[in-house]
Amino acid sequence: MIIFTKYSNERDPRFSIRTDILLEDDRRYISKRPVSEAAQEHIADIYDKSVLLTEDFGSTPLRVNPCTRLADEVRFPYRNGKTLEERLDGLLAKGDGKALEREITAYFAMFAQGGSSGCELLFSETPEFTAVFGQVDLPGRQYCRAVSDVDMVFSNVIETDEGPELIDYEWTFAFPVPVKFIQYRCLNYYIYGTTRRDVLKEMNWFERFGISEKERSEFDRMEKNFQQYILGSHIPMWKLYDSISDGVIELSGLSKRESEKKKNRTVEIYFDTGRGFCARECDRRSVSHEGPVTLELLIPGGTKQARVDPCSGASVVRILELTQDGKHLRWTSNGLPAEDESVVFDSEDPQIFFRPCSGNPVTLRFLAEPLAGLNRELLLNRYKNFQWMIGMVLRRGYRKLKQITKGSKD
Repeated sequence: MIIFTKYSNERDPRFSIRTDILLEDDRRYISKRPVSEAAQEHIADIYDKSVLLTEDFGSTPLRVNPCTRLADEVRFPYRNGKTLEERLDGLLAKGDGKALEREITAYFAMFAQGGSSGCELLFSETPEFTAVFGQVDLPGRQYCRAVSDVDMVFSNVIETDEGPELIDYEWTFAFPVPVKFIQYRCLNYYIYGTTRRDVLKEMNWFERFGISEKERSEFDRMEKNFQQYILGSHIPMWKLYDSISDGVIELSGLSKRESEKKKNRTVEIYFDTGRGFCARECDRRSVSHEGPVTLELLIPGGTKQARVDPCSGASVVRILELTQDGKHLRWTSNGLPAEDESVVFDSEDPQIFFRPCSGNPVTLRFLAEPLAGLNRELLLNRYKNFQWMIGMVLRRGYRKLKQITKGSKD
């Protein structure tokens, strides 16, 4: 019996899969199946990856969740327990930074260079590596494992009675990948995973674990290429925003804008680093209702697209500035474009989208005014008239085309 299902289909068809939690004979299992025929090989490879990883980690305390290969799926035993991410969050909540660092250090030691971890191979680029991560210019010597699970993030490690266990290793490669890149992904997804961890952003955690600015810059590029490899030919929803346009409406002649009732409001900024817009990639700012708002936005590494929710409720928002490195950034929205870089939002969830580059901050200045009462009625009536006129033109054109077609047949 299926008690939970999740589709991972915002990907290239080769990697599009379905994950189920099954209940059979009072026992739970994890099942992964291909969504289409194109992903069958990817599912079959997961079993082979489990064998390689189990052998590679054989001399370490790190275990691999065993995999069983069936006709058209792979299965794993369902594990109950606390993830390493949850354990780290508990230490962070207590303000115990030293214990937090010790836990991460102990985890990294299971697969990093030195001791019996098996990380003694020198990294060198291969055609297989370049096809997934692109070409790199990494400083100094980089070490790697014989097999590399690049998604060993803290949320994919669960504590069991027999020690820590990897519960998801879908993105495992049998070619050299710098082990520091795996550590970078662990830190990056943890630090920028939720605003509750904002305190970690200013504490140089990458440097603490020996990841230099140059390495981090190269790893940012690797992460972007890796996410593009997963997407392949698939075009996700966020790439369709630029294709949406509803025309332009003149705002002149509207009655005086209404003032805000509340003193402050919250602006939410979301960052899509390859897993869509979610709360774990959100930065919340408290701003005044009155006058323009100016925000300096720090862009997490690997960001594909950013989304700003400037306010809640129906409103008119004017974008005064959206720049990075002195260059203007293109933006779109889920509202109705208007004059003077303004957008009309007749919804409870206004959203503005843009694509920054990792690195320097983005400057955003905007002015938001509520859309209510007479303002709203005037504006929406104008929009309805505009849409009605477009519809009339299209209908007349269609009738004329039918008459021409009919005449040609006669």
